[in-house]
Amino acid sequence: MPSVSPEPEPFRYCPVDGAPLDDPDKEGGSRCGVCGRSWYRNSSPVVGCVIVRDGKVLVTVRGVDPHKGKVDLPGGFLLNGEDPIDGLKREIREEIGIEIDAGVSDCVQMAPHVYAHEDDYNLALGFIARYVSGEPKAADDVAELEWVSPDQVEALDFAWEHDRELVRKALAHG
Repeated sequence: MPSVSPEPEPFRYCPVDGAPLDDPDKEGGSRCGVCGRSWYRNSSPVVGCVIVRDGKVLVTVRGVDPHKGKVDLPGGFLLNGEDPIDGLKREIREEIGIEIDAGVSDCVQMAPHVYAHEDDYNLALGFIARYVSGEPKAADDVAELEWVSPDQVEALDFAWEHDRELVRKALAHG
């Protein structure tokens, strides 16, 4: 697991009114002298899942940066205030066009990781999901997809190593 960046680049201007922000406090919050709100550099929540069908795992290839061309799992960023399960199902529909079933008890991994830049962290919530319906096809930011067998997993060039670990957990889960 990557170490947490000790001092991420602080926000400099208030997103509400554009006023310069104070220097960060001990918890990393920068206060706006105009509207009084404090702004923090927090990890962005993302959801992803492993779908196992007929003993194979569905993986995707990224069609966009960061890590364009590397192997990934279907999923993406949660919308502001979105329930993680609803967001997972939405992302799977957008990216590969299928319906899945998943619940809170299917969340088997929580991994903070660097996304695109050194101090740009995500908190990846990894699920084991069950295929419900539809025919998977690459869409949105997915360039291609493939069902891979367990013996292919270690040779794949994953964008993020925690995704390989999630695949291992799903395969061990049965």
